[in-house]
Amino acid sequence: MNGETTTPQSRVVGALAYLLFFVSGVVLLYLDPYDKDPYVRFHARQSIGFSAGWFVINVVLGVFVAILPGGAGALFGMAQSLLNLGLAVLWIFLMYKAYTGAKYRIPELADLIDSVAPPTP
Repeated sequence: MNGETTTPQSRVVGALAYLLFFVSGVVLLYLDPYDKDPYVRFHARQSIGFSAGWFVINVVLGVFVAILPGGAGALFGMAQSLLNLGLAVLWIFLMYKAYTGAKYRIPELADLIDSVAPPTP
């Protein structure tokens, strides 16, 4: 955790950043006093990135399910269901890690988020 200490309130709010996907992330990025808490900001930003990624994956796979004929479409539909199950488990894991005070970074996603909008000091 890079030597930072988090308060119990920051941990709860960090976990809540994931609850309503990108909506709660955006709200917490601009809601005072959480917009100044680096721990909450980290989880809010990661929540936004995770939610956007999940949405994009579902849109892309949904297009394949819709346009591919018969068995191929069903295969993509099954893959989409399994991927959604895995992402739901990851979503719960992220809330748990935030609640326990950990700054768990989704490896590639966190780097992409930092390159798009670097964290404020």
